[in-house]
Amino acid sequence: MSTLASAFTAKVRNLHDYESRIIHGTIPVPSGIDTANNVRYFSQILLTLLKDVPKSPYEMLPFPEKDSARMAMYASLDFKGLYTALVQLLDIAPIIQFGHREFGDELLQCLGCLMPFLEGEQLEGLPYLTASLLSVLPEYLHQDVINTLCFYIIPFTITRKYESREPAHQSVSGLIMIIFEFSKDTAHHCQVLECLMSIKLTLLKDLLCVIAYGTFAARASAAKLLFYYWPTFNSTLFERRGAPPRFTNDWVPFVCQREMCCQGNGRPKSSAEAAKVCFDPCVSITFATNKPPPLYLCIECANEIHREHPNQVFHDILHPLQQVSVSCENKGCRSSDKSVVALCFSTECASYNCYRPIRYCRQCHNSRHNNKRGGDHIIHTCLPSAWDMNPEMQTYLVESIVSLLKEARPTTPEVHKDMTEIQMKAAQFKEEMERSKAIPLEERQLMGRFGVWLLVGLCNPSPDTPTHVLGRLLSMLFHWFHVTAYSFDELGECTLERLKKDYVCEWMGNICKSHFDVYVSCLLPHPPEYAKVGGHWDMLVSRTSHLKNGLNRFFCLVPYTSFTLEIWDQVMPYWLEAIVKDVPEKELCELKLLLSKFLDPDLSILGVEAKKIYQFVAIRFKQTSPRVMEQTLSWLQPPLWKMNLPLTPLYLMTKANQANRVEFSFTQR
Repeated sequence: MSTLASAFTAKVRNLHDYESRIIHGTIPVPSGIDTANNVRYFSQILLTLLKDVPKSPYEMLPFPEKDSARMAMYASLDFKGLYTALVQLLDIAPIIQFGHREFGDELLQCLGCLMPFLEGEQLEGLPYLTASLLSVLPEYLHQDVINTLCFYIIPFTITRKYESREPAHQSVSGLIMIIFEFSKDTAHHCQVLECLMSIKLTLLKDLLCVIAYGTFAARASAAKLLFYYWPTFNSTLFERRGAPPRFTNDWVPFVCQREMCCQGNGRPKSSAEAAKVCFDPCVSITFATNKPPPLYLCIECANEIHREHPNQVFHDILHPLQQVSVSCENKGCRSSDKSVVALCFSTECASYNCYRPIRYCRQCHNSRHNNKRGGDHIIHTCLPSAWDMNPEMQTYLVESIVSLLKEARPTTPEVHKDMTEIQMKAAQFKEEMERSKAIPLEERQLMGRFGVWLLVGLCNPSPDTPTHVLGRLLSMLFHWFHVTAYSFDELGECTLERLKKDYVCEWMGNICKSHFDVYVSCLLPHPPEYAKVGGHWDMLVSRTSHLKNGLNRFFCLVPYTSFTLEIWDQVMPYWLEAIVKDVPEKELCELKLLLSKFLDPDLSILGVEAKKIYQFVAIRFKQTSPRVMEQTLSWLQPPLWKMNLPLTPLYLMTKANQANRVEFSFTQR
């Protein structure tokens, strides 16, 4: 055994030597084929060791407390050194000159063979390490990477049970993010997500985390899959046909891994879909000598091997979901309301649906999952209300909505006059980078639909709703109104405007009734800290630019029913005071046109007479102190705005309050 350990260590050093020669270009530079041949040695050694173990290590992997007993079954070899060498090979994969397919195949196989020999720390990082191969291996190997993850690594690493911590579970959001970012095939996304849904109950939290903090590509895919897989949380919110994106589950089925499959017609590679799995390493290596355990088999091969080894246990595996159904899939369903409320991934329930995950209505769900049975099933139900979530998940939901609404962009990039040259170049560089990713503006704009559905469906306010959460959502929604005010095409305009009028305005109206103070605070020029989100609050610009953008945001809300004169009377004094105090006189001309749309009776978009427009002025002349009146008059000085103001209603307001003995002077042009 000492001879084997010495040879193993020498081969590990050889891998490090290959890495050094590839990095520095030392002649002869090893090719991908040379490196693959070296890696294949380790796969063969590891499979030989697995074949001789007295007990299947795969049944021990979910239990960290059994790691010591598991490692004691093997010879004392430098498994950690091999793992480190493979990590370093992953880093140099992009600079390998040729032989990428051979290199990728052997690296994936070695990682699968090495998994049962790793200790806790390496096991926890193995899924993320394997997913990282998507960023360095050619696209034609991505399916192999996904298969290795879904069938050989994720089922044995994510399921590890810790008493006080869940490190493998905590990396799931990062795992999803890197797969969604570097694999452009939505079939891969579906395959990985279904694999994770079959083993993790709280996957929804990880998906919301990706939507909240991921890149655009990861966020877009995660949002679509959230609405595609999870049951509708509000069936009356939108038409089901238009809500979830349609995915075609055309991902390549995982085939029987037996070398001479019964359905292979004498060919070494089978085309029969795998339906059973055997975790015994001896059986696996006997019938698939070059594949890491466990062994995935079709029905015929499983039956044939079971006749030869009657003591072996073969477990059922789930097949891919077909096109997601919007009604209960229980063939014996007798409910009058067949709306789906739960999706079960247990093999017991899936056996009623050709071993595919099954969707249940409320009545069937309660029948299949209760105190008597189904307590250990992996079930995914409708998203709960935001206020019923735990604080961490609620934060992810709120930030998901904010991120989705932020994806809406104006049709032209925002370049402010007070930007420095470096800031302007940075803005232009950012725009070029986004264009290079070939992300259509229409797709970015319409991503806001998902945010609106989550907001209106899950965030209906209650008296106990936290003010800072509601204010952040409102402020982000106001920004979304602003950037989508001028749509990019007729279809996009129709879609977004229908969303606003059918759902958002009603939701905003309810907020205005129940939380009027919060609603008004989000429209102020100096809002609370939690409301400083989106648009100009995400940029370093002057106070004038802040006020100009804020007024534009306010301006875009006026055409909708959620805007009232009561809000106008509350908000406008704060805006005029901020403009008088914060805007230099030479920059007031920048606000002239915008203010004319509000204050000039001939141009005002408010659509009311001058008396109602200036009602906020009249209010400040009724039983108020002279100081308040003087402050109000300072807002209306004609030299300040350089535009015509209706003096008649203003004069009548002051005349009605002559008892206050305040002398008013108006300069009429």
